[in-house]
Amino acid sequence: MSIVGILLITIAVLAGIDVVMYLVLIVVDRHWEKRFENEEDKNNESSDSL
Repeated sequence: MSIVGILLITIAVLAGIDVVMYLVLIVVDRHWEKRFENEEDKNNESSDSL
């Protein structure tokens, strides 16, 4: 295998890792956003009752 082939495989692997990390971060961001909204709603309800 030539050096060009090794470089192309390396670039493809890094691009694949980048896509996977991007998708994971989207899922985590949505999860934390929903959790933060739920906590914010609970805080608003408890402060309204005072």
